[in-house]
This record gives sequence, C-alpha cells and structure tokens, in this order.
Amino acid sequence: MSAKHILFLCSWYPSKNNPFARDFVQRHANAVSEINKVSVLYAHKDDTLNKSYDFKINHQGNLKEIIVYYKSSSIHGLNYIKRFIALNKGLKFIDDFDLVHLNVTYPAGLFALYLKLLKKKQYVITEHWTAFRKELFEKINPIERKFIQLILKNAFKLLPVSQDLTNNMLRVYPKADYEVIPNVVDTQVFKPIKKKASNGKIKFLHLSSLKNDHKNIQGMLNIVKKLVEDKLDFEFHIGGTGDAHSIEEFSSNHHLEKTIFTFSALQYNQVAQKLNQFDAFILFSNYENQPCVQSESFACGLPFIATNVGGIAEFFPENFGIILEKGDEEGLFNAMKEVITGKEFAEKYEMHQYAVNNFSSQVLAQRFDKVYNQVLLSQK
Repeated sequence: MSAKHILFLCSWYPSKNNPFARDFVQRHANAVSEINKVSVLYAHKDDTLNKSYDFKINHQGNLKEIIVYYKSSSIHGLNYIKRFIALNKGLKFIDDFDLVHLNVTYPAGLFALYLKLLKKKQYVITEHWTAFRKELFEKINPIERKFIQLILKNAFKLLPVSQDLTNNMLRVYPKADYEVIPNVVDTQVFKPIKKKASNGKIKFLHLSSLKNDHKNIQGMLNIVKKLVEDKLDFEFHIGGTGDAHSIEEFSSNHHLEKTIFTFSALQYNQVAQKLNQFDAFILFSNYENQPCVQSESFACGLPFIATNVGGIAEFFPENFGIILEKGDEEGLFNAMKEVITGKEFAEKYEMHQYAVNNFSSQVLAQRFDKVYNQVLLSQK
C-alpha cells in the first residue's frame, strides 16, 4: 500500500519538563515516519502555565509532534476531562489520518476509544507499561482497570515490546490479537567503534533512572564493594537521569572513590559514545519489559550482564553476555569476576548485526507498516 498518515496517540512522550522521559516512544515515531506520515499527539500537565492550555508543535520531514500542555486541577477526576480537552484541541492541528497508533494503553486510550466510536478510526496499541504485571495491576483503581480492559477489547491488535509483557496483558484481556514488536535502536548511531585507550582496567557500566526498587542499585553496589575487598581491580561507572547522591555517599563511606564513578543524564548520541568505552554493561533489575539499553549495548557490541526478568531473555543470543536470576548477588559477583579475569564473548560485529536485524528502524518500520496495512484492509 502507499504511504499512510498515522496518528501516534501517546500516554507517554518526552516533554519540555523532561526531555529524556520515555523517549523510546519518540524513537518508534521516528522509525514509522521513515515510510509513513506521522502526527504525534500528546497531552502533558504543566502547572507553571499562566493559561489553561499551551501548544508546542515541531515539524521535521514526515514527523509532526503536537504536545499540548494543560494546567491540572486539584480535583483528580477533572484532570481526565482537562487531558481529553487538551487532546481534542491538539487534534485540530492534524490533517485527516488513516488510523491510530496508541502508545501505552492508559490514559490516552480513552481518547482512542472516542476516535474509534465517533470517528470510526481503528487503533493498534504498542505497550511498554510494567503496570500490567499482576501484583501492580491489582493496585490500580478498579474503575481504571475496567477502562483499561475496554481499551484493550476495542484495539485491532496489541503490539507489546516483549512476550513477557504480552502474557501479562493477555491475563487482563485474554481474547486480544497480538504481535511482539520490540523497541527501536538507531543502528547508525549505536555501532561498534574502536575503544579509546584506557588505564588497562576492566570497566563496567550501568545507565538508568537509578531507582533502587526497579534497578536494584544497592545490589550492584554491594557486589562492587565485595569485589574490591577481594582485591580485584576494576571500575564501575553508574549514572543516568536519577539522583546519584546515595551512590556517592556509599562510595565515600566505603572508600570506593577509585572504583565507583558517577555521571549525570546523557543525550542520545552520548549514550552510544559511552557504551563504546566499556567492557560490559550491568542491568541488575528487579523487573523490566524490553529495556532499550540492552539492544543499544548489543548494537555497540557491548556484552550484557542482566537478570532474567521481563523480556530480557527473549532477545539474548548465546555468548552475548550473562543472565542471572533476580537478586542473585553471588551470581553477579561471579559474572563480574569472570569479565575481570578475561571471559570472552561474541564478536562486536556479530552483536551489532543481531541488533540491525531485530531492532533497527528500517526493520521495525516495515513491521509496523505491515500491521497498518492489515488494519486498512480489514476496513474494505
């Protein structure tokens, strides 16, 4: 089929308040825009506004982003109405479109329902949300859970980023049609380069939000301390969008300043440069879906040490790294020690080619386009 106009309706998207937040949704939009026209629509609360609504419109090539900022209400229920009004106002800046690609089911899915019921626009859903895990979903307000089920029921197809997430979504609505389509990586930016000369030490990297309940930061720090106590010489660099104060305090209290190094948030291309300076990435998470940093590491040829949570094992060829059980500090100790003492992994360019075949924008754009064609053919 010829090029289509896709409305990328988003519950999550980068904003002026946090330009790094959930940028994996933006990367999907960029990928789709390689072969189709894409209009992103996103509403974000901003209580610094001196008016009810404000609009930020970016237009580059086939991609148009309409972000509507709205002033929230102290009455929780009114914010649903204000968000809906904001999306409806933003829709006026968008030409007629062929279908809706909803990104993260809730809350933007309420507007997707409106577009389907009143404007006859079908929608598909890409999902990243860990809240579909049973123990987290049960904590959601019962009314919101009913809305989420209704949104899933009316979707043409679900496109979760991992099979693990799919299984959780099917528990919420078991009759859905689905296809796993993972997060995208720009394999022109994320690629192996000749590593800069270092001080000869093995260097480990961790990059994330630094939230301990999610990424198990304390578990990694415990093992770094234990390895140093065993007289192993290495460096552990840790940073990202979160607060590193507690990490620096731990380092100072245990005299690890020559081993632990912190850094702040990075731009997208800086992440690629960073990955190429290290010997292994560590992701010791308690839960995940399909973390972008895994595919980014593979694209740069960087071995990956990770816990077997979420969809990590689904995209983990043999000899690309080491998989551990959740919370297995002894396993992390042994894995890091193996790397320090010379364990070998797959060649960098083998890892990069795997990323190209599975996560590149060219491949995923075609996969999304195939789904869009299914939607449009169903309406004929």
